[in-house]
Amino acid sequence: MKNNDISRRNFLKLSGAGLVGTLGTGLLLPGQFTHAAGTAKQNGSITAGEVVERIKQNVNIPWRTETVDNLKGNGNPNTVVMGITTTFMGTLDILQKSLKAGNNMIISHEPIFWNHTDIDEGLTGDPVYLHKLDFMTRNGLIVFRFHDHLHGRKPVDSIAEGWNEVMGWENYRYNKEKRMYTLPEPVTLASYAQEVKKRLRSDSVRVVGDPQLIIRTVGMGSNKVPVRDGRLPAADLIFHYEPDRENSVTEYERDIVLSGQQKAFISVSHNRREEDGMGNCARWLRTILPEIPIQFISSEEPFWRTVKK
Repeated sequence: MKNNDISRRNFLKLSGAGLVGTLGTGLLLPGQFTHAAGTAKQNGSITAGEVVERIKQNVNIPWRTETVDNLKGNGNPNTVVMGITTTFMGTLDILQKSLKAGNNMIISHEPIFWNHTDIDEGLTGDPVYLHKLDFMTRNGLIVFRFHDHLHGRKPVDSIAEGWNEVMGWENYRYNKEKRMYTLPEPVTLASYAQEVKKRLRSDSVRVVGDPQLIIRTVGMGSNKVPVRDGRLPAADLIFHYEPDRENSVTEYERDIVLSGQQKAFISVSHNRREEDGMGNCARWLRTILPEIPIQFISSEEPFWRTVKK
């Protein structure tokens, strides 16, 4: 990942000296926002707090009392929003790209600080945490987590809708009782795995099952054992993402195959499972926030392969 603010060597030096929090982002980048400019509201402008309120008014479900969907870091709700980035994960790279694009508000589906609730317990002395928080603060960036209510939004879960679009499932016949989609025509597992790789733009697709197994139906499973509702979808091929524990979920699936059941499983990263939903989120946000430039920026596949392609 390219870091325009501080070289890896200098970062390590500053980390050791305990100076990352104050010196890590001393250079101004193109499009940098100052707090003075960011909070001086003008006629026709909208603040980060008002963006959040607009979202609350349009998700069509009650806003939860306990939720991870809130502003992160030192974000000031009175900051005037110049542009919005939607993304799966607010990595340093995403913060930098947003700054360059002129977007001072980032709407991230997953945590900015690497744990589900974004609590800083145990991180307050961590150099990476300090560097990231300092980058956000110095550059006037506002990060809003949009997770619980994006999944719960009515009439449709935006993340699931994004997955169905990129996978082409929206065009397939769906059996709600069996929780599975019927493919237009049968394909081998090996062939469909290649299609999944292409559709998700991913080199980290992992497969359990006979490569020559004929796949007629597909469905979304769970990343935990026991599975949701105590039963698997009836599909020939079942997807899951980011298995809770590889030695439980993956081995459970392998034993299903070894027991003689004609099933297969594909595991994808959490990023690949949900990122296209944030592109979908950007399209929806433009309908309720037409006065603000909004763009989706990919946080991209987190893994690379050691084998030849």
